[in-house]
Amino acid sequence: MSTLSIRPAHSTDVPALSAFMESQGQDRCSAAYLEHWYFRNPSGSASVIIGEMDGRIVGMATTNDHIFEKAGEEVLVGMPQKVLTDEAIRGQGVFGRLHAAAEKACLDRGVEMFLTVTNAASTPIFIERFGFRRLPVPRMALLLPSIGAAPIHSEGCGPPGERAPSQDTWRMKKDAVHFSWRYTQNPLKEYTFLQVSDDDNGGWIVLRRIRRARLPMSLLMDMVPERGGTGTKPLKMARRLALHQRSLGLLALEESWNSSSLRRASVATRSSGLTFLVKGKDGAHTQALLDHRFDLAFGDLDFF
Repeated sequence: MSTLSIRPAHSTDVPALSAFMESQGQDRCSAAYLEHWYFRNPSGSASVIIGEMDGRIVGMATTNDHIFEKAGEEVLVGMPQKVLTDEAIRGQGVFGRLHAAAEKACLDRGVEMFLTVTNAASTPIFIERFGFRRLPVPRMALLLPSIGAAPIHSEGCGPPGERAPSQDTWRMKKDAVHFSWRYTQNPLKEYTFLQVSDDDNGGWIVLRRIRRARLPMSLLMDMVPERGGTGTKPLKMARRLALHQRSLGLLALEESWNSSSLRRASVATRSSGLTFLVKGKDGAHTQALLDHRFDLAFGDLDFF
């Protein structure tokens, strides 16, 4: 019987990794995308663990790590994204071994906690076998497109400075370098950027057009108001941009800083249905993290 070997992937493994993912029916798996997403992350921290048998990739586990901030404190957070095994070897514990290797690599790099959004199939595994716990399901707002002059798109994306850190909620740290990596340089080219100029209430917005239940919708991937801004003007321009994208609505996740603006502008709010999980360094740390608050934007997730 062939022996499974587990090791970190290198950039030279990307073409074979891409071919493996494609054979498993995955999307977002071009070599260019994988190279960009995991090996050019500006945090300089990611885990790409592969399992091989007879020199062939049969499984993988990945995390992308990001800095999260709260009240001036910064920590490195591991965000598990892909755990995938070949159908021929499922049921042999490979899934768990790959994830454990990715998690250990994160802890060795200084990751302080883990955050992830899982699907229906993987949620029981992450909770029952990997020790993750549920966080509150993020709320989602529906805004209607609005009539107005067509916004002028920007060629690139990125705020001129960093946001002021939240005082009571963990959120991903996003500066101009992060925005450039996440959107402008992203090989998928699926995003529309808009800089909103206003003396008191400007900022940046990023939208992506999708189909939800076969209906055209726009996602508010990220919105970064100028320091001290409420986001009212950027939201107004996002609704205009959604109309020009011929979307039936604009969807946005509520965050601690934007919830009041979103609720004033929205026609409805509801559960996003996203399964949001957290894990600390050990059981006690995981339990303590359940009392913390976390912001999440669509742009923080790898599948949007």
